[in-house]
Amino acid sequence: MIEPLYFGGSVESVERDMGGEKVREVSEAGLMQLLKEGKALQAEMCDLPLDERLQVIDWLGEVWKERLHAGELSEAKEELRRGTGYPGKLIDLEFSLVPKVLDGKEIQRNLTASLVGGAGALERFLTIEGGEALRHMPAGPSLIISSGNSVIPTLIPTTISLVTGNFTVLKPSISNFRAVAEVFSGLKELTARSPAAHLMARSLCVSYYGHDSPGLTSALSSSPFGVVNFWGGEPGRSSIAAKLARNPAHPRFFVNGPLTGVAVVGAEGDDEAVAKGLALNMLLYEQQLCSSPTMGIYIGRYEEALRFASKVRSHLEAIGTYYPVEPSDDALFVTNSARRVLSLKGSKVLQSESTMNPWTLAITKGHSNLDSVVASFPSFNVHGRRRFLELVAVDSIEEAVAAVVGIPSMAAFAGIDKVQTIGLSVPGDQREQALWALASTGAYRIVPVQDMFMRSASEPYDGITLASLFTYAIYERRSPLALEDVL
Repeated sequence: MIEPLYFGGSVESVERDMGGEKVREVSEAGLMQLLKEGKALQAEMCDLPLDERLQVIDWLGEVWKERLHAGELSEAKEELRRGTGYPGKLIDLEFSLVPKVLDGKEIQRNLTASLVGGAGALERFLTIEGGEALRHMPAGPSLIISSGNSVIPTLIPTTISLVTGNFTVLKPSISNFRAVAEVFSGLKELTARSPAAHLMARSLCVSYYGHDSPGLTSALSSSPFGVVNFWGGEPGRSSIAAKLARNPAHPRFFVNGPLTGVAVVGAEGDDEAVAKGLALNMLLYEQQLCSSPTMGIYIGRYEEALRFASKVRSHLEAIGTYYPVEPSDDALFVTNSARRVLSLKGSKVLQSESTMNPWTLAITKGHSNLDSVVASFPSFNVHGRRRFLELVAVDSIEEAVAAVVGIPSMAAFAGIDKVQTIGLSVPGDQREQALWALASTGAYRIVPVQDMFMRSASEPYDGITLASLFTYAIYERRSPLALEDVL
């Protein structure tokens, strides 16, 4: 049974049947009561020193680490493995990274980079110039509707929302609900440690809602939220936007995704470390992150692209064996069929012989052949392609830019808005030219190929700083403007 997680007292819930699985979700009346109390809690949160809020998050990370080392999270790992289809060793890696997300210093770096005036403006007015000052206040209560392809992307906005003082309602996916709830369940034992911990535990509610839940429809169309953050694509995005348009509270609405990643490699920038990094990013999260490389572009001769692919091949074999999977017979049939189509279209296809590590590299000259595959096998879409990369060899940076810009219009990338992450590795004398050209593609991140999946604490998310979206700024001017300045 999936049940709401809330440590501020009892909350009314209703039971629903989700395809045979019993789920209890916060009722419409229960949610209205929570949000009414949440406004008062936000006022109290604003009086908390930021250091105390960050200390609670640090403690939460420590509790998680202790439980992980004690072996208490095996059931949550198994449920996440079944829900996502990820290898067990990848789930182990994901769980080991949770304390990094729940790191007070990292969060403070994020806040400092995100807010005009810096993190201190969350607790007082800070002078920005002359007699002018700013303070950032919580814009919530906030509702976060997260994706189910990972745990960490769910934790990041939720933690930022809490630390910036918002009463926060989190709706995870059914595939990662248990793992996410286990992370925040640590707040229960922290409530006695400090008033800040007690207050923050009361300021979070985690509840699952089905896509067609009357409770979710009511929450979106009539509940007094100040911020709604949705992670995902269509048709959910448009459905939620339509319901929010009826909400008399007019909450702020922003969407993260659906996006993807591309690796851009140039001759002489294709060393062994880059090949290994590309292989690793293909394997991590089975290419389901917005930063995962789902296409490769090689700037150079076709023969050079083949040599680079051979390097990637050896690392796919070694790393992929460490992260074994068990794909269905249908998935293996479609993958093998895609390989045949690509070969017929002139691509050089390299592939694994192991069904437990079913990687594929297709090296194509001049243009992608992927649309031809998807025309015959629609399930081989961007979400169905796992451990797969087409490496397209082009002659120039300009052709690489055109390929990146063209990805959202390809049938093989239907449902993707655009490229989020470009993993870049070109010779040093070409880097500035490449940066200048790639900046115009609309991509949000240009990072080394080796760690496309890694985020710095000071990075914006999809071009926008999260803390600024969960807050609003109050402007203060201490001295009147001289009349001669305005007349």
